Amino acid sequence: MLPAAACRRKAPRVKLGKCQRRSPKLKGKELLLTPGPVQVPWSVALAGARPFPHHRSQDFNELLRSIDHKLKQVFRTEGTILYFAASGTGAMEACMVNLMRPGEQAIVVAGGKFGERWDELAQAFGIEAHVLAVPWGEAVRPEELAELLAQHPQARTVFTALFETSTATAYDIEALAQVCRTAGALLVVDAISGLGAIPLETDAWGVDVVVGASHKALQTPPGLSFVALSSERAWQQVERAGMASYYWDFRRAKEKLFFTPYTPAVSLLVQLNESLIGLLAEGLECIRARYERYARATRAAAQALGLEVFSHRPGAVCTALQMPPNVDATQVVELLRERYGIWVAGGQQQLKGQIIRIAHVGDITPQELIGTLGVLELVLRELGYSCRLGAGVAQALTVLEDAGPTPATASDGGK
Repeated sequence: MLPAAACRRKAPRVKLGKCQRRSPKLKGKELLLTPGPVQVPWSVALAGARPFPHHRSQDFNELLRSIDHKLKQVFRTEGTILYFAASGTGAMEACMVNLMRPGEQAIVVAGGKFGERWDELAQAFGIEAHVLAVPWGEAVRPEELAELLAQHPQARTVFTALFETSTATAYDIEALAQVCRTAGALLVVDAISGLGAIPLETDAWGVDVVVGASHKALQTPPGLSFVALSSERAWQQVERAGMASYYWDFRRAKEKLFFTPYTPAVSLLVQLNESLIGLLAEGLECIRARYERYARATRAAAQALGLEVFSHRPGAVCTALQMPPNVDATQVVELLRERYGIWVAGGQQQLKGQIIRIAHVGDITPQELIGTLGVLELVLRELGYSCRLGAGVAQALTVLEDAGPTPATASDGGK
C-alpha cells in the first residue's frame, strides 16, 4: 500500500472550470453515499415537519414506548435502552463514565479511528486502557483478545466496535463475546454504524452493552443516540463504578425511561418512529440482504476496474476502495461531490488521500448505486487512471441481476 503522501505527490491537481461545475439547477439535489449521515426516506424527512407532542405528555410517553418496542427488535435485546439527545460519541462517553472509575483498567480494541476514540475517552476520564492495536483494514482476532485479557486480569471491561467505519471492516462480535464471557469481562460494543446493517444478536451472543445512533442504518437525521444494557451484570457495574455525571447518569435515565430526565429531541424521535415502521415492514433480514447485495456489487465493480478493496473483512455498511497510484482519493471525493452532487467519504488520518468509502446503508436505490459507480469510472479516467468505461458497472449489474429484484424501499412513491 502506497503512503498517502506518495499518492498526493504524483497526482495532478484538477481544477473545475466554470462550465464543468454543476448547473445551478442541480443545487440541493445531492446523493448521500456516506456512512453517516445517510440518505433518509422522504416519509421520515416529512415526519419531522409534523406537530409533535410535549415531552411531559402522555402522548409522548406512548410514542417513546412504541419506539422502544420496535428498537428492541433492531438491537435484538429485551434489556433496557436509554435515549440521549446526542451524537454517537456522546453515548460512548456515557458508557465510559457509567461503567468505569478513574484508575481502573480496561481493554480497548483499536483498529481504526473509532476504535481509537474509545482510547481517547478512556484517557479523558483517567482510565488505564490496554490497547489491542489492530492493523487498519484487518479485523481483531478473538485469540488476541483472550491473550490480552489473560495478561491484564484487572481489566474487566472490553470496548470495541461492531463495524470499524474508518476502514470498512466488520468484527466478529459473537466470537469476541465468547472470549469475554470466558474471562468474566464486560463487553461494550460501538454499533453506531453497524446496528441494523450487519448481524448483531445482543442477547443471544451475551453482549452486555451496545451503543447506537440515529443517523446510520436507522435512516434518521443525526442527533439521537442510544445505549442498550442487556445484562444484569452491566447494571451491577453501573451501580458499582459509575463516575459522577449529571446528564449521562444511566440510573437517572432508567428511572425516567419513557419521559427522559431532560428535554429530548422530540421531532427526531417522531422521525425515528416513522423510520422504524418502514424498516420493520420491509424486514431486518431483507434490509441486511439489500445492503450486502450493494456491497457485493461495489466490490465486483472495483475488481473489474482493477481497484483493491481495502478491508480484509469487509462488511455491508460501506466499502473502502484503495485508489490507484497517481490518483489522490481526496480529488476523487471532491470531483464526485462538486461535479455530480454525489457525496462519498474519503480516508481518515493515515488513510487520507488513499481510499474512498462508498456507503450502502440508508435509503439508496440500485439505480443510485449504479449511477455512482458509473461516474466514479469517469472521475478515475479524468484523473489519469486507465479503465474501460462500463466495466465496473457491468459487473455490478450482474451481481444485482443474480440476486433478483431489490425490494421496495421505505420511500417508494416519495422520490
